[in-house]
Amino acid sequence: MSVRSTINIADLFCGMGGLTIGAIEAIQELNRTPNIKYACDIDQGAASFYIKNFSNHLKKFHSGDISELISDNFSATPNNSEKKIISENKNIDFLFAGPPCQGHSNLNNHSRRNDPRNFLYLRTIKFIQLTQPKYFLIENVPSVIHSQESIITKSMLLLEKFGYSTREVVIDFMRLGIPQSRKRHVIFGSLNGDLDRVIDGIYTEQRNNLSDVLGDLTTFTGTSLFDTPSKMTKENLLRAEYLFETDSYDLPNELRPPCHQGKHSYKSMYGRLKWDNVAQTITSGFGSMGQGRYVHPLMKRVITPHEAARIQGLPDWLDYSGVTLRSNLQKMIGNAVPPALSKRFILSTLGR
Repeated sequence: MSVRSTINIADLFCGMGGLTIGAIEAIQELNRTPNIKYACDIDQGAASFYIKNFSNHLKKFHSGDISELISDNFSATPNNSEKKIISENKNIDFLFAGPPCQGHSNLNNHSRRNDPRNFLYLRTIKFIQLTQPKYFLIENVPSVIHSQESIITKSMLLLEKFGYSTREVVIDFMRLGIPQSRKRHVIFGSLNGDLDRVIDGIYTEQRNNLSDVLGDLTTFTGTSLFDTPSKMTKENLLRAEYLFETDSYDLPNELRPPCHQGKHSYKSMYGRLKWDNVAQTITSGFGSMGQGRYVHPLMKRVITPHEAARIQGLPDWLDYSGVTLRSNLQKMIGNAVPPALSKRFILSTLGR
């Protein structure tokens, strides 16, 4: 890649901007200037948050459905909106994308692996065809490989046709220093044929536990929505009390609600986190005992949005003041991609 002061990025289905954050941190660490040429998301709350927090670097944001602008017809002549995307997005260095994954998730029993949102993956591939970024990464849940539409196979064949070398990797975020048992399927792509070196360089030897990222918050007494936990029901308060009185981390069946008793594979539900270990995957349900192992290791409550953000690797400089609903705050933080992925990708690509 030629050396210049500005590094151009694009972030599709950006959410609150986890991958953008990592890119900005890496680019600034390299004493370069980040330029967000294009970002988009259909969620209005996430879009407002993104625009507010990254306005100093942001050139263009599309708040809406990207399917309104680009097709998944890879042989047709570009339409007017596609021509505009081409003209406005020359010289993209890094493209990031996290197409909606609910259709692929093992937690989605309604339309698992057969969902119209799965085809948004192909809109990402079309955007790559139109703009030809030098590098890209597309992130999704590991079960995306089992989609009934064979999205990954189709995408890899198309990307090869467009001149890209690609690698398909399941990323364990603990190997990126994130204190969370989070795994994601990632397709990396390059026009420079250097992916083996780049991917080998993204991992770090540093392992972090919850104590490493939450230690300074144990005495913090903020009163904002961001710094206070969800209110727990009387029943859940008693369950949390039991965990601490017995120094337990898993709730016995007889203390669970009837729907969580008997044979089940969700042992972590109503569980307590361990101070010197990693968390389970942070989801938008981190404010409820019944959604996973989200009871604080040292305190009789669920973790706060601030603590969840720390576990995701989201920096404290983000401004959440415009988010007024707890459900929206939890959704944004839980759905964010830990910034370590894009940060390590850029630093490895540029030789750090």
